[in-house]
Amino acid sequence: MKIEYDCIPCICRQVLEASRMAVGEDRKIIRDILNEYARMIPDITDDDSAPQIVTRIQNYIKQKAGKDDIYLEFKEKNIKAAQQYYPTIEKLVKSSEDPLLSALIMSAVGNSIDAGVSLNVDIEDNVKRAIENGFSHSDYPFFKEQLSNANSILIIADNAGEAVFDKLLIQELLKYKVNLTYAVRDKPILNDVTMKEAKNIGIDRYCSLISSGCDTPGIVLKNASKEFLQIFSNADIIISKGQGNLEGLLDESKPIFYLLKIKCHVIAKRLNGGLKTGDFVFKYY
Repeated sequence: MKIEYDCIPCICRQVLEASRMAVGEDRKIIRDILNEYARMIPDITDDDSAPQIVTRIQNYIKQKAGKDDIYLEFKEKNIKAAQQYYPTIEKLVKSSEDPLLSALIMSAVGNSIDAGVSLNVDIEDNVKRAIENGFSHSDYPFFKEQLSNANSILIIADNAGEAVFDKLLIQELLKYKVNLTYAVRDKPILNDVTMKEAKNIGIDRYCSLISSGCDTPGIVLKNASKEFLQIFSNADIIISKGQGNLEGLLDESKPIFYLLKIKCHVIAKRLNGGLKTGDFVFKYY
């Protein structure tokens, strides 16, 4: 998905938040980082995607701060919070009329934990709202139809906190006797899940765990590893988690199930169907 002009000020807010997280209130360094982003703006082309721009400036922040993982503490905090809710959500999923549908909804709830949009996330409120309202758009019936004939599924992971809830989705999908692969970021970027966090959470105890080869906060296929591209090409079903992956993949030709919480009007408009910011969505596109 090509970058929209509305994305530029949103990335600027994210840059400021990341800078403060990285260097505290060091105004000199923060000003330098903001100036670097300002210098980048005239060079942004219509062929760029938001994940690519974010990666460029995040790498600059890492360089200025001398840190490889700016969001480490934020990820640890959100993983811990998600783990606290996990037993309750597990009971909700397993006792529901349709555990797979419930696991998909809870996986989308986990997608609320997104440092690319906000550092303040009320997980409990998102869980309650999802239980009450479910998906604003759902292609679940078609997904079940596809699942009945599938041999392989690729889940493209997003943030570290939501990966905790993804375990429930993985467990439900494995009941359909499929080969399941869970792909994570190659290097730390924003609060996205890497191999390190995925193993600590225990994802590898349930399915194959791979790096996508991408260090962008969203899959950019030209940067992906050969292993990922082969699995992506051959998978019977692909579930893309989160807004960043959607931004990286929406213009690709391969049909994908997008599972996310809409976090801005740009994405709501692109997905059509009267959707709005805050909606939970499971859309085949």
